[in-house]
Amino acid sequence: MVKDLNKCIASVSKIIEDEGVSVLYQPVLSLESKGVLGFEAFSRGVDEIGNTTVDPSCLFSSDLPLETQLKVELLCLNSSLRSFRSIHMKYKNMILFLNVNADVYNFDENEDSSPFKVVESFKFNPRSIAFEFEVSQLEKKIPLNLIKKLQNSGYRISLDNSQVTLAGLEVVFRIRPDFIKLDRPFYKGIDKSTHKKEMVKAASLIFMQAGAMPIAKGVETEGEALALAESGFYLQQGFFYTDNGKDKSGTAGFGEKLLKLNSDLRGKSVVAFNESRDIFGHFYLVSKSTITKLQQEDASNMDVVLKELVKKERGIVSAMVVDASGKQLSQRLIGKSGDVVGRKAIPSAPGSDHGHEDYFIYLNSGFERIAGASKFSSFIRDKSRYIASFYYREERRRGMVLILEYADAEQSEA
Repeated sequence: MVKDLNKCIASVSKIIEDEGVSVLYQPVLSLESKGVLGFEAFSRGVDEIGNTTVDPSCLFSSDLPLETQLKVELLCLNSSLRSFRSIHMKYKNMILFLNVNADVYNFDENEDSSPFKVVESFKFNPRSIAFEFEVSQLEKKIPLNLIKKLQNSGYRISLDNSQVTLAGLEVVFRIRPDFIKLDRPFYKGIDKSTHKKEMVKAASLIFMQAGAMPIAKGVETEGEALALAESGFYLQQGFFYTDNGKDKSGTAGFGEKLLKLNSDLRGKSVVAFNESRDIFGHFYLVSKSTITKLQQEDASNMDVVLKELVKKERGIVSAMVVDASGKQLSQRLIGKSGDVVGRKAIPSAPGSDHGHEDYFIYLNSGFERIAGASKFSSFIRDKSRYIASFYYREERRRGMVLILEYADAEQSEA
């Protein structure tokens, strides 16, 4: 709420009369591709020599008369689109994130003032425009007809200042936007907190579940940028990426920052990949040797073989044998890396049906052995992977399958 509403209205009226709006752009970057995805346009009220004369809190205040808000909206839209034209002519695939005041379109009398009509006159490729709505406004009321019309016309939708709250997620899954920007307060301190990093990673998964690309906004430091990327927010924007070249203090410019972050992120990914590869290599050999024992021992001793396995191998989460249809034949043995309570959460007793699990998509299609990552493990609160391998015994016409789930991280000795 502005302190002096009358003064604010007078200042904004002057801006509207003079069309005194200047447009600034902030890049939205991809740390994976080392490129610029697009720009968010910020409008500022200025005088004839470019000095800011109206604070943004006044220019975009919800306390302004609705008619004034609509005039500000149309002025800013037109100014942003005009200034973006030269960028669009040179870079056809660059996206303009165009802020929209949802409140003014939630009234029937303003329905004909759709931002779609303003943009249409500029003849931009619709896929190069992302209309950006403030989540807090949509939590009160969503102009669904307008948003669906924009989506059906090929325009992109972006949600700004998102928080992972019940009201916010209601908006996300009703609209299913192209982009969702995570507000800084949600991730602040991510570079110093493991639990914050896990929270942000969960947010990225939720946003992707809605079919959106996650973007972190308000990034201020290199540590934040790297931690956000590790948590699934490869798309970012913020003060940290302000490009002032290389100043006298030796601060890295925009391009150097992006290259360094990409290199650091790739370095961490390579380390994690190599660790996972080595762990997989170990358990691949373990699965082969276990199958040899299962083939050599009497079929009635398969539980004994699996008990020896989980006792010896610290990284085993669970181990069991099923038949070719997915029916569980053995006990499901829980290793030191697993929690036996997990057996109560999922089918784990002899006779249980596992034929619907992902690995049977491949095993039923002719593959003899497959490996993958578990979407969710009832036995472990960390990353896990599995190896599923067919093996055969002379007395059985159909094969059996050994399924090993193992921790995708080095296990320290207790």
